[in-house]
Amino acid sequence: MPATKLVCPHCEKSVEIQVSAVTRSRPCPECGEMVMLQMAEKSTKTKRRALLVTQAEPESAAEPLPVSEECGPQPLPGDAFDRMRMDPEVRIFRRRLVIGGGLVAAVVVVMMAFSLYQSFQEKQERLRLFGTDKIQDESLLLTNSSVAPEAAMITPDETLPPVNPGNLVFRPTGSDKHKTATIQAGVEETSADLAQLVAADEALRQFLQAPNWKQRALLVRDQVRVAPLMGIYYGKNADGPVLFDSIVEAEEISPLFSQHVVVFEGGGRRLATVEHHASGPRVDWESFVGAGEMAWSDFLETRPVAPRLFRVLVSPAGHFENEFGDPAMLQCFSLRSIAEPGAKVVYGYVVRNSALAKELNYWLEQSSEETMPMILKLKFPPDAPVDFQVWIHQMVNEGWVSK
Repeated sequence: MPATKLVCPHCEKSVEIQVSAVTRSRPCPECGEMVMLQMAEKSTKTKRRALLVTQAEPESAAEPLPVSEECGPQPLPGDAFDRMRMDPEVRIFRRRLVIGGGLVAAVVVVMMAFSLYQSFQEKQERLRLFGTDKIQDESLLLTNSSVAPEAAMITPDETLPPVNPGNLVFRPTGSDKHKTATIQAGVEETSADLAQLVAADEALRQFLQAPNWKQRALLVRDQVRVAPLMGIYYGKNADGPVLFDSIVEAEEISPLFSQHVVVFEGGGRRLATVEHHASGPRVDWESFVGAGEMAWSDFLETRPVAPRLFRVLVSPAGHFENEFGDPAMLQCFSLRSIAEPGAKVVYGYVVRNSALAKELNYWLEQSSEETMPMILKLKFPPDAPVDFQVWIHQMVNEGWVSK
């Protein structure tokens, strides 16, 4: 009877057990437990052996392990602040915060340095123009040795001259007729108004008769800002006294401003606005010459696409070509600058029926003249093919006086 080597399922030792062609059970030579054996055959005559093991009785269930009290939430070792400080995300955030704070501090320092530099440049410019850095000190300006006596302004403490009949022609508010200024006895308010107009007329005459722009700058509004602009303007245009024949008209347009008509020699007229300042009358130079943010010729030559401010005479027009060739979509206006002799007329465009178009049309309808002075912001379209077609970007003010 053949012996077969197998591993006892009970003692797990390798043993040899005698087997036969029938199912038998044999004791294990080592532990004595019964091992069930079975021989099976298939149709191919190939013998297969299978080991059958008696089902052992399950041992009693092991008692559950006692639950330790330490199985609950336990605090992490070490200091919480130290753990948070070493957290990678916290470290990244802290590094970004430090870098951002450094950048902000750097920007603040640069802005302060730039502000100090601008202040220094303004002081140097005032020194160059007026020989003093105290441009706002009126008494110092009036006594500056570089200013001729005939160009000095009326000092704040000086009594205004009395009004003599016939020395001033004016147009009363709401009337189209010119009248000669007279003082009615016992009417103090009228006397004060007329005296104020006379003072404005005298300041305007001194402004026109000034031998150069530096002395003329002592008689203008907003001297600190305007004086450098005057230097640039008269660097490209003729300087010297303005040749005029008379000042024929004066009108109070508000409690702070009066408007005067200057008649030039050989014909031509121009409006001049005078501010009734506490320190004396001040002429609005920008509105008198039609000054803008840059020279009109430079604007047409460089064709900037960013908006620039200009004082122009505006009137309706109908010129449509190039990219401004659709009258159904666009409205056209003629823009003329008086800042330069022989300046080219430019056509400005807005989208028809837009808020800007309605605003322009409203003020043109209010004007009794064909043209109306306005302060506009203008810009060229990108890659503009010509220098006489621009977009009207914004209407800043009706009239040329920035109040």
